[in-house]
Amino acid sequence: MASHRLKRVTHLVLDFDSTLTVKDTMSVLGDIPASPKLSWNQISDDYTKDYNTYKNEPYPWKDYDRNEYSGWLEARRWVEARSAKRVEDAGFFRGVTLEDVKQTVARSLESGNLQLREGWVKLFELFLPDHDDTSGVIHGGGLSIVSVNWSEIAIRQTLWQSAMRLDHPSKDSLCRLINDMHIHANEIEGLCSPLGSSGRVCHPLNMDIRTSADKLRYMPPSRRMWGGVGPHVIYIGDSSTDFDALCAADVGIWLCDVPELQYGPTFKKMFEPLDFVPPPLVSWREHGTDKKHLFWWAPNFDVVLEHLGTSRQSTEQSGA
Repeated sequence: MASHRLKRVTHLVLDFDSTLTVKDTMSVLGDIPASPKLSWNQISDDYTKDYNTYKNEPYPWKDYDRNEYSGWLEARRWVEARSAKRVEDAGFFRGVTLEDVKQTVARSLESGNLQLREGWVKLFELFLPDHDDTSGVIHGGGLSIVSVNWSEIAIRQTLWQSAMRLDHPSKDSLCRLINDMHIHANEIEGLCSPLGSSGRVCHPLNMDIRTSADKLRYMPPSRRMWGGVGPHVIYIGDSSTDFDALCAADVGIWLCDVPELQYGPTFKKMFEPLDFVPPPLVSWREHGTDKKHLFWWAPNFDVVLEHLGTSRQSTEQSGA
């Protein structure tokens, strides 16, 4: 198969859970403590109860558009904050160490409970030609992650350990890229402390990333905001927590691996009651349709790769 390179200078921003990974990884974090005072099932059940309460609360809907939907998502902040506070008050992660995180990630990768989505290597490889090993900078564009996950370290360890398991010519370069890339997420405080974590997961000054609006704060300025200069900002996410970032990007891509006939109903269910369904990414055009829609749908990274990259082989043939 022909390798690819970027069609244009690009800053790709990725969600992590169920976007870069096959499924949500919060249960992996739940496996880190050896004997927590509160079970992970109890934490999940309590969260679900609060979330259902939030969904059933009346909201002043009128147009069911982007602005109203963003406001409704932000009204969920209390659900996320309460869940984090519940975990912190129970001391769920108290005493957990960096080594505990590494070992849990390793076990989960080995068992298959933690898997990266097929095609992630090809996606990351697009940025290797512009990655400067000496400075750690991706010249021109960028590759970063913005996640509501509770541990940036767990995210980086997942990527690093997955890359280390590869039998691939770009293995060393991928590891250096993963080491240097920006990952914006929450963190379990004190993983490197002498006695392990304090158990704190809540931080002051609005540093936590819990909601769609929080993720938006970490988005790079789009090319549109800079008057058509700078890198094209692409965001890929899978859930309503990605909504504001999807809309803010030059091209937002909702990732959902279902057949084309099923993605519309699936989107409606996940993003209800938003009055919108994204068109397929394959229908995107450079001029004319690029921002007529809030964002786009792709079933997998192969479709994303075709959008972002052009085949080196086809480029060489066209220039022959």
